[in-house]
Amino acid sequence: MKILIAEYAVATGLGGTYEIEGRAMLSTMARSFVRCGHRVVYPTSGPVVDAGVPVLLERSDLMGFLRSVDADAGLIVAPDPLASDLIEAVESRMVNLGSDREAARLCADKLECTLTLKRAGVPVADIVDTPECECSVYVVKPRYGCGSDGVIISSFPNAPEGCIATRYVEGVHLSVSFIRGRDRFLPLTINRQIIEMKGSRFIYAGSQVPYRSPRAEEIWSVARRAAEALGLKGYAGIDLVVGDLPRVVDVNARLTTSIVGCSKVLRWELADLILRASFGGLPESVEVDGEMTFRLDEL
Repeated sequence: MKILIAEYAVATGLGGTYEIEGRAMLSTMARSFVRCGHRVVYPTSGPVVDAGVPVLLERSDLMGFLRSVDADAGLIVAPDPLASDLIEAVESRMVNLGSDREAARLCADKLECTLTLKRAGVPVADIVDTPECECSVYVVKPRYGCGSDGVIISSFPNAPEGCIATRYVEGVHLSVSFIRGRDRFLPLTINRQIIEMKGSRFIYAGSQVPYRSPRAEEIWSVARRAAEALGLKGYAGIDLVVGDLPRVVDVNARLTTSIVGCSKVLRWELADLILRASFGGLPESVEVDGEMTFRLDEL
């Protein structure tokens, strides 16, 4: 098969940690698809990776490229607020190997995503509008944001326009990587996030993959229910803080940087699992062997 992998930062020249993480994800997945015997193409503003065929974009016109590219199946990896329109372009031309545009749109809206999960009975970090006697610390974050960008700790829940505030949850910062197919939820790894504070800001700095939590069964139960409530498909990642309960704090309806670690410890090709999620034959489980810890500044 001919596989398109469209990673936004590489395709458009978006710099900073976006490009570091984007290039790492693109390289990881391109190598996996090639090892499985598929042809890979990817749009780029200039950077290249060590597998697949780069297609240099004119004027970083990613949308124009997606509306004209010829491939059998494709993956979009883009900042959450931008993903929905790009996924729609892919879905009009080929099999989309990830979540559909509606799921991507819902997960990009942190307010609606949190409310949807809460209605489904999934534990979340609750949204607050006014100060509460029992809580003097809050997390304020953009309603439409990506990763830890713009996430701060505050003593007040008065979120500025375009942001939401949630109760601060004490606990271990984890993420889960999984694949959801047409008839099966496949756990991959629980990962411990390396979180650093710069002043009042959260900074995601890397991950330990996997993290062997004694509460794994409870964590996977919450992740499965969240994935079903949001209609996620293919590979996705969920961030949680595990304290009194595993509480969902963010959902990524797309590839996450944790695949860098997953690719090293899973005894199955990620590309094959992603294809099986769309075309059938997803296994009940996969073996995890070893451990990898990575930092973004080392990718």
